[in-house]
Amino acid sequence: MRYFKHLFLFFVCISCMPNINAQWVTNHNPLFMPSVTKPAAYSSYTDPIFGTSVERISDCISLGFDGVVPDYSKRQAWNADESYLLLRSGTSDALLCNGNNYSFIKVLSGVAGEDVFWHPSDPNILYYNSDSILFSYTISTDIATQVHAFTQYTWANTRGEGNMSYDGRYYAVVGQKYNYTTGDVVFKDIVVYDIQTNTEISSMPIPQDSISGFDWTSISPLGNYVVVDYADETTGRYHGVEVYDRNMNFIWQKPLGAGHSDLGLDGSGDEVLVMDVYNADSNKTYLKKFRLSDGQETILMEVSELFDLHICLRNQQRHDWCFISTFDFTGRLTDDSLSWLPFEDEIFALKLDGSGDVQRIAHHHSRRFSPSTYDPDHSVYWAEPHATVCRHGDCIIFGSNWRQNMTQQNSVDAYLVDFRNFVGMNELNQPENKIDIFPNPAQDRAFVKLNIGNQNKVDLELFDISGKKLLTISENIIDQNNNLIELNIGAFSQGLYLCKVTTAENSYTKLLEKSW
Repeated sequence: MRYFKHLFLFFVCISCMPNINAQWVTNHNPLFMPSVTKPAAYSSYTDPIFGTSVERISDCISLGFDGVVPDYSKRQAWNADESYLLLRSGTSDALLCNGNNYSFIKVLSGVAGEDVFWHPSDPNILYYNSDSILFSYTISTDIATQVHAFTQYTWANTRGEGNMSYDGRYYAVVGQKYNYTTGDVVFKDIVVYDIQTNTEISSMPIPQDSISGFDWTSISPLGNYVVVDYADETTGRYHGVEVYDRNMNFIWQKPLGAGHSDLGLDGSGDEVLVMDVYNADSNKTYLKKFRLSDGQETILMEVSELFDLHICLRNQQRHDWCFISTFDFTGRLTDDSLSWLPFEDEIFALKLDGSGDVQRIAHHHSRRFSPSTYDPDHSVYWAEPHATVCRHGDCIIFGSNWRQNMTQQNSVDAYLVDFRNFVGMNELNQPENKIDIFPNPAQDRAFVKLNIGNQNKVDLELFDISGKKLLTISENIIDQNNNLIELNIGAFSQGLYLCKVTTAENSYTKLLEKSW
């Protein structure tokens, strides 16, 4: 409902409201991270380089936790209506916090495993997978309910990096059978589970020689594809990254190695994989986008080979951007202002159209690798920032040790960057955003506002996430001030829908969420 309130205030106050939108830093220059005093818990400061507001939202030592951090960049930290925030302690406790003032509420007892994520539309429910059993957990009652047991496996999960489909229907896991006598994994299968019908709808065995380097699997955001990362740079089947349809029919393979990645939608509404790919011949690292339907590749950006980074596409409402958090890897244990590199130790948004457009957000002031913490075995993993964006794409959280006490896990706390007042965050003022839907989520009616000028004819189509067209509306837009199209969605099922507007020159897409 946040954008509906923005719209109302816009029409009431447009004649007198000052321009409060701050300007983005959009260049690709090296911008050295200045010294900033570590903020006290629940206090904020303005980033001196980028102008964003940064708030420290935890105090792990006073709370008695061994660090407080976001779970992972590929996992959404906020629940469906952003009333709750899910963080982790350094010992993997699930920490429930208030989504508005970020205060700690409680440890979610029993919520454990590699897969812990929010229900995509019910703000009171999260899922977790303990060994081979998927549970739902109700926040208000602290009651866990078994959803499904993958009984043929010892473990069955995404390996900690996958998600459910946006509508909460599909879940792809790797099932592993463990031999406790020999200590070996006997076999692994990829399994696609349909929560709505409580059915394992497809599966595929993984060849034994591809088991050792296997990393993760996930269903795609709209549930149309299964992505498997075998985490090597070998060509051929069951290596690199492979993409299948929901029935585990093979589509394409690329030898992409073991880079960080995430799945999401781009500005065209296509399901995509964004991944960092190192090229040994050129000694360069590239951020690349791969369209899941056919593997079409787009180079988004080149970054220093001295970085590692995390990628986040958890922003469902502003899905033409991905969010990157870089950090120095083991080849760069020290730095200074004279050798500072572009985008070093930084959080920024990168546009998914290949233009190289960026919106630079903040320096995270964290360091995992240093002369005293020089490799993965002698450093604190949670000192990586793991920046995670909210569903609306206008604030982001990260973990940081503030380059202090780098050998201690309890030096890491969670921080939030709020950039809702920046240019483009209010959709009505964003020139490249041609569609606004309000309210969104909606129950019975939604209105589509078109910011496309006067058109002879506009076709609006609404699709469900399987690609089925549900309705078509044709309108003549002859007055830019009278360009609202009403959608009656009361009879539709709860979930996500894709709204596509086509003119004579272009087409534009935006997600619409149907709530209860």
